[in-house]
Amino acid sequence: MAHIFHIEREGHGGDPQPISLPEWTEVVARVEGVRMAHGDACAINPLTEDRIVIPNRGGDVELFRPDCQQWMRALWWTPEGTVRFAAPATDEDPVVQTAKVLAAQLEARVVDDDGRVYN
Repeated sequence: MAHIFHIEREGHGGDPQPISLPEWTEVVARVEGVRMAHGDACAINPLTEDRIVIPNRGGDVELFRPDCQQWMRALWWTPEGTVRFAAPATDEDPVVQTAKVLAAQLEARVVDDDGRVYN
């Protein structure tokens, strides 16, 4: 079962310190196996065949999956200055591992919706 995670950063005194889009873009460019996504994310609902579109705010990131030799959109930067993603709640998941690498470079942490820290 997938959980919702956030890459978030705290400033002095525990106040949130937003991650800017330029910072996010710079860090993504330095990490192997990730890249900025272009265009909106699109999928087809298998039950209704409706086309679902999730707008790219400029900070969507794709991870390369060696098992299927494809890029997968997996991380979404938000204008509030956090990064969101869904993954199984395990430190071994490749998306969680990649998020931890990105978070470390941002002096941030990976947290799930229950408040558990994964760094």
